[in-house]
Amino acid sequence: MQRRCQVDAAARMPRGRRQAGLAVLLLLLPAVAFAAAPDTPSGGCEVPEPTQDLQLTFARLAPFARDVLAHHRVHASIEGRGREARVQIHLRALRELELPEGHPSTTYLPGVDGAAILQDRRSRHPALWRVDTATVSAANRAYDVHDAGPGTSPRLEASEDEEGLEDYRLVRLVTDRYSGFAAMVLESRPGAGPPHRIYAIAGTHVFERTDLRSWASGLTMGRAQYVSNAALRLVRDAADYAGRGGEVFITGQSQGGLVAQGFGVMLQAYLEARGAPHALIHVVSWGASGVRETLARAIAQQRAGGGRGFPGQMERHWAETIPDQAETIPDQAETMAVWDAIASQWAAVAPGQEDAWLTAIASRMRVVGFFFEIDLFARGGSFLGTAFAFPTALVLPQECDMTVAELIIGMQPGAFGVRLESHFLKGYRRAVGRGAIAVARPARPARWEWFSDLMPTLEDVGDLWLEMLHLSRDATTEVHWRGCTASAEWFTTANRYCRASWWPGCGAAPDEERWCLVRRRR
Repeated sequence: MQRRCQVDAAARMPRGRRQAGLAVLLLLLPAVAFAAAPDTPSGGCEVPEPTQDLQLTFARLAPFARDVLAHHRVHASIEGRGREARVQIHLRALRELELPEGHPSTTYLPGVDGAAILQDRRSRHPALWRVDTATVSAANRAYDVHDAGPGTSPRLEASEDEEGLEDYRLVRLVTDRYSGFAAMVLESRPGAGPPHRIYAIAGTHVFERTDLRSWASGLTMGRAQYVSNAALRLVRDAADYAGRGGEVFITGQSQGGLVAQGFGVMLQAYLEARGAPHALIHVVSWGASGVRETLARAIAQQRAGGGRGFPGQMERHWAETIPDQAETIPDQAETMAVWDAIASQWAAVAPGQEDAWLTAIASRMRVVGFFFEIDLFARGGSFLGTAFAFPTALVLPQECDMTVAELIIGMQPGAFGVRLESHFLKGYRRAVGRGAIAVARPARPARWEWFSDLMPTLEDVGDLWLEMLHLSRDATTEVHWRGCTASAEWFTTANRYCRASWWPGCGAAPDEERWCLVRRRR
């Protein structure tokens, strides 16, 4: 069955009532690393689904829209010139799936010059959309970064999907054992435009290589990850690169997008504490949920003497033991010097002025986020920069493609599955490949006010969960215990003061997962 539709992107989508059960279900479902799922079922497409053709019409295009569409070989017709040009995108043989309605509180911003933001004149790049396009592939690949256990170096899982990253080489992989932070650094190859790096941060790992640390960090809206030891070391790395004149692009999807925003603020604050010239910092977030409220609380917490928000016993243990077995990890004092520089910037923020400070520091960066109006996760928290909405129809799979919900969960296709698809990288990559950046419009996502009220409680739960995970796993391992018993003083769950492993409760217990933490190395 073939059906042809005409969709005018300037018209608002049909509106209807939200179903509270759907919102609560999606809140409880963390952002999933489904990006690497194959586009077609393993057995091929023997019985094609009913399909449809779509013609999407847009007006007031960005000046670079023609280049974007040509780059992606999108079948389109363009009339007129400049901003007043009209484009008609032709999409063939799409699966005939129901498109969910958008949200009535999503606000489009016709007075905002989206083209000037997407092509920031402060950048040396003549076509920033090319790097933005690469960031969605980098965000996808970041999910393949894993640590192999205490005392080992991170590794990158093999993947056949390197599309979009041909112009980049891998520089380094970074992971954090406590928070689950995982990132990769890519650097542009010679001839691929002005020198730049992409710092791609992984989101929540759920089904494949489940990592509960990323779930717990997600409850803190990513704060536990962007203030982590590994992130601080990466901040210094990015600052050094920007100080040498290379532009830095920080990216991630869902929770990775939250961490990217926080990481960007940390990096910009660190650069300003240094006071030296540097290249432009970019944040490109896939999914427009935001960390503005969480960052404001982090600033207030630091100013009140709460530090990074980690337990004092953990901070003391890290100060005494890092580097621990790994020569490539800088001394903890060097890492904390980065935090101290950032904290000095935060300490100068007057009470009640946190939001204004965040607005000011974001204005000195380029912070953009891309989202689908139907993505419920875009409604959690306030985005730090300018968000751009994609036309919903661009998320629809081709006739043989399967949605993430079908591939991983086994869910039947339908409006709910399409709504989930709008949150995952699979949907974003499909939309970007169809020229979505050319037709994205500045918008303010609808917000869950009730979720903002819950954030402080969820952050506390996330912090407690991270501590419990660490004490029940890494802090019980043999390599960890060697650090404790080699120190001058340590404590365990069974004895609060230890100086010898043969003291009662001061040694590892083979019949239980007993943890230890160092008080004093020497």
